[in-house]
This record gives sequence, C-alpha cells and structure tokens, in this order.
Amino acid sequence: MPQPVDHRFPEPIREMWATISADVVWLHGRWIIYRQLFGTSKDRVDLLNETAGTVASILQDVLLRDVQIAVSKLGDRAASGQNSNLTLRRLQIELRNAGETDVADLIEPLLETFEAASMGVRNRRNKWLAHSDLKTLLGAREEPLYGPSRREIETILSALRAVMNCVELKYTGGTTAYEHFVMDHTGDHVIHAFARAKRYEELVKAGRIPRDDFRTRYPEGL
Repeated sequence: MPQPVDHRFPEPIREMWATISADVVWLHGRWIIYRQLFGTSKDRVDLLNETAGTVASILQDVLLRDVQIAVSKLGDRAASGQNSNLTLRRLQIELRNAGETDVADLIEPLLETFEAASMGVRNRRNKWLAHSDLKTLLGAREEPLYGPSRREIETILSALRAVMNCVELKYTGGTTAYEHFVMDHTGDHVIHAFARAKRYEELVKAGRIPRDDFRTRYPEGL
C-alpha cells in the first residue's frame, strides 16, 4: 500500500521518500513474520514441521529470499546504465540536487555502514537468488549455499534504520520504529492457528470430538 506524501520533506524527494519508506516498513514486516515463525523457539519450528512441513520449508525459503532481495534493491547503485534506480543512493543524489547538502553529507557514513553490512546479501542476490551464476550453482552440488544468519539480517536492518531515521529526523523532528511495525495478522496468528488445529486432531483421536465434526461443519470442504 503506497504511503501518503509528507509535505514536510523537500518537494523533489517527497514521492521518492514515501515509496522507499513504505518498502522499508514492509521489509521489516516480512522479517518480523519470519522471526515469529522460524526464529522464536524450537517448539514453533517443530509444530510447523509436524503440521505442514513442506509448506513451512517453502515459506521459510521464500521469506528469507524476499528479505534479501529487498535489502539488495535498496542498496543498489543510483543508476544502471541510463536507467535511474529507486535506491538509497538515488535518494542521496536527489537530496544533494535539491540543495539539501547537509543531510546528504550526514547519511554518507551511514550508507557506507549499510552497504558494508549488506555486502554478503547483495552477493547472494547477484550470484544465485535473482540470477543463476553457473560456477556458483554447479559448485553448490558439492558445497551447499548457506546464509544469511539472523544476526546478519538484524545488523543490516539496524544500519538501514539509521539511514532512514537520519533523514526523517531532519524534516519531521521524529523517527520511525520500523522494527516494531504492528500488523493486523502476523506469524503469531499462524502459529496459534496451527496449535489449535493440532489440539483439535488430538481431541478427535481421544474421542472427545466426533470424527465427522469437520465434514459436518464444512460439508463442501475448504
């Protein structure tokens, strides 16, 4: 969902800021869901494997890939050939072009920290997440491709927030708690639904719920 344009920002970067900010919000949202499903406890992982192991494995892979690709896109160069990219470096250039050299200078070391932290992620994106590097993929037959760790992603996101909040503080006097993004439905809801489903099966096996209860409730299936 597009973010509304904030008129406190300089006109040349308003739409760019709104789009990047929305991307960063939902990047954190996907990472929060990933952590809730796969990075909270062994019991949760065991529950997912027991009730929907194949789907859970695919979902884990998809979420982790998506987070890495989103990070990589934000950290790409300002342009590819003659085409401009909607990235943090493009934002910095447009700030400088708009005469906002102070904030453009302030975020330079923060951008360098973010780029250094996300170097491994961007390399994975370029080699095998979004592209199919021949040597990398054939080599994976003997040495599996790993990464990233949760610590690596947390470090990247912390550096990303530093960049975003530096800009936002300049124009709004406040910052955004991206890491505490609140969603209507989260990974916690999924875990609780699976736990209830498992308990339902246990009650059916124990004879405390009729075996045809589900078919009676949903005669045409789901």
